[in-house]
Amino acid sequence: MRLTPALEFEKLRKDPESWNKIFLHKDGKFFRAYEWSAWLIKTVVCTEEMQKERGDMKMLTANRYVTKKGEYVSVGFPLESLAKFMIGFEDFDPNTVDDYAEFTLTTFDEESSNYEELLAAFEEWKHALPEKDTKQAQKASRTTSNVDTDGGRVGMFQILSQVLSYPIESKTPAENAEFIATLKRQLSSLL
Repeated sequence: MRLTPALEFEKLRKDPESWNKIFLHKDGKFFRAYEWSAWLIKTVVCTEEMQKERGDMKMLTANRYVTKKGEYVSVGFPLESLAKFMIGFEDFDPNTVDDYAEFTLTTFDEESSNYEELLAAFEEWKHALPEKDTKQAQKASRTTSNVDTDGGRVGMFQILSQVLSYPIESKTPAENAEFIATLKRQLSSLL
């Protein structure tokens, strides 16, 4: 399942019957859980305490991504690791999944909570996660620097060299606009 529909699917949590559901989306050879499902995995099913107790060397991590369209949380693991991270669902066969799988937690007590409390707990957990750079953000941060590879400031000749060597014909209009913005920042730092 693509990211946008998966995130929309996660927003359908108003009724109590959905509060204890985990949706795992198949993405090639990986399962991915987003938002509320990721929260349930990390706080109920496979907590860091549980992983430390059983001696896992590497913890299942939840990452918070901020994009132009908003932000979301994601956890992911290989299909063959389902039993390791989805404790209590060891008998599930990941090869039977086409697009996504739904798991119902029996240990989750939805009767003792209301939606507002659960949503507040989810939001608190989500915003406590460190923000992870997306590929686009990493690319933008590499191109906006006004420092050359040797650690010195960029001078007029380096800027001219960048202009002359930039392959404008093979770039998208958005990449060209970003390149021009980068040049403007570099030039303004010289003034």
